[in-house]
Amino acid sequence: MSLVSVLSGRTRAGRPADSSAADPDPRTVVRWNRAMVLLPAAIVLMLGWHRRWISDDGLIFTRTVRQVLAGHGPVFNVGERAESSTSTLWQWILVAGSWITQMDVGRLAVYLGLLCTAAGYAIALTATRRLYARDGAMPLLVPFGVLALIALPPVWDFATSGLETGLTTLWTAGCWWLLIRLRNDRRARVSYGLAFLAGLGPMVRPDLAIATLGFLIAVAVLVRPRPLRGLALLGTAIALPLAYEVFRAGYYGVLLPLPAVTKEASATDWRRGWGYVRDFAGPYHLWLPIAVLLWFVLMRIALRMFGEGRAFPRLRDIDREGWNRITVYAVPVLCGVAMLVYVIRVGGDFMHARMLLPGLFTLLLPILLLPARRLALPAVAVLIGWGLVCAITMRVPYEGIGPRGIADERAFYVDALDVRNPVTARSYIANYPRFPDAARAAKADFDHVIVYPWYDGFYITNLRPGASAPVATVWPNLGMNGANTPLDGDSVDILGLAYPLAAHVALTERGRPGHEKQINLEWVFAQYADPDAVLPPGIDPIRVKAARYALTCGSENRGKLKELQDSVKEPMSWSRFTKNLTGSLTRTSFRFPNDPVVAAKEICGVDVLAPGVLPPDKPTR
Repeated sequence: MSLVSVLSGRTRAGRPADSSAADPDPRTVVRWNRAMVLLPAAIVLMLGWHRRWISDDGLIFTRTVRQVLAGHGPVFNVGERAESSTSTLWQWILVAGSWITQMDVGRLAVYLGLLCTAAGYAIALTATRRLYARDGAMPLLVPFGVLALIALPPVWDFATSGLETGLTTLWTAGCWWLLIRLRNDRRARVSYGLAFLAGLGPMVRPDLAIATLGFLIAVAVLVRPRPLRGLALLGTAIALPLAYEVFRAGYYGVLLPLPAVTKEASATDWRRGWGYVRDFAGPYHLWLPIAVLLWFVLMRIALRMFGEGRAFPRLRDIDREGWNRITVYAVPVLCGVAMLVYVIRVGGDFMHARMLLPGLFTLLLPILLLPARRLALPAVAVLIGWGLVCAITMRVPYEGIGPRGIADERAFYVDALDVRNPVTARSYIANYPRFPDAARAAKADFDHVIVYPWYDGFYITNLRPGASAPVATVWPNLGMNGANTPLDGDSVDILGLAYPLAAHVALTERGRPGHEKQINLEWVFAQYADPDAVLPPGIDPIRVKAARYALTCGSENRGKLKELQDSVKEPMSWSRFTKNLTGSLTRTSFRFPNDPVVAAKEICGVDVLAPGVLPPDKPTR
């Protein structure tokens, strides 16, 4: 008895160890198994459509797409090169789709995301169905792991949202489908196809590099290429991502999308990460489906390996085909676990369940469906019962933002906007609390002003002389603010998702995920406001002048902030591209204190509080 038998569920005689006495008609099996593929995908499509929406973060993509289509390039604000889109591939898919269809970008993101999600489920289920085919025969299959997915309300929510979650599902499913094909078909078009698709992972999301590595290892194990072919496969995988990384470093001046910089994607916060898991697992009692899945796996291993006095198989007895089969089963499981561990390590996210869904989907790929045998049927029955209760009654126990700083994002915005299916920016601009007033204030006068919220009102201050933008707007919800601000205006993001200066602020303490680094407004006034403008009460003019000093001190005074600004604001040229490229590693890791006085001391080497360093104070309101 070999380990392959354990994974395939077959005895030495070639019979399923716990098969039914009577085999059903093959045509019935084919029709049933097709239904097991189409029905879950249709359920996801239907529930995703019912809960269709675009998140504020989804709206961030739309502004960059509109800038590209307007001829301004892949930027958030004209004149400042900032990569605000975490998913490079999703951004360019939206650019192409919007150019072809001329559809509203937000609505297009919702519809395309839903189609990607449903197609991803259909492709993944098809691949898992093929996984269990033996010698041309297909056993009767029943839903298993897929039940644990389609019963979860977050799966329905993030079937749309305008974010790249649907594309992530489709990419993962495509890699899984090609991996199953590669097991029996080693032709070059399959192996190179999987290598190319797997290599796109970091362009779908940077953290999908984990899955990329796993699928490329699987290619190496299954194909076992000679050195030259191995290099060709590796080149196929990394050519496009590497070319884009060179472009990113030279154009934007950093090695990561700006959200990864501002969210400190390499930081560690295990405690908060476990809190994120509990926020997901608790409301839906995920311990039950997890226990059922573990019970099934352990029982199957025990029956195959130790039943009827069998001895534990030795690794040296496993042949090449055995290792290939083990690889196909193990790679998605190990990748899924690694993806989940990474999310926990970095402290989770502020959106309920969102970042855990890709890892969970990947982990369950080999058992989305299972042969209908005696051991599987009771487990399936328990999962169906739990799934019905979960889908109908189980919801998060909080409204708005929960005690851990995590939000049921869709419910939060649907309640705030009082719109059942907000799929365009118009829903946000017209209905979000306080924002309609801010929008009207921004559009009242485009003659060189900066509009910003201040306590329960809004202020309008003159922009600095020479600023090309007619208006600059500050609002904590970047997506809706970017949608409202004209493309030639500046939408200033104090959280740093699209504002390079804010992204490089040093993280001093952990807080709500994704909202920990909020740049002091003194920096915004220093960069955008007229130096002669009257400042609002509460803004320290000394700190504004200190920030302005830190932003402009030259290289002779270690002026790293000036160099950072030059890297994103100087007109693009071959010289600028080369400087950005060669300095991208140092620039990516550069951080500065949020306190302008401390920053000026650290960056410029000057005590700005010393007499005569700063110009005289301006009056405040």
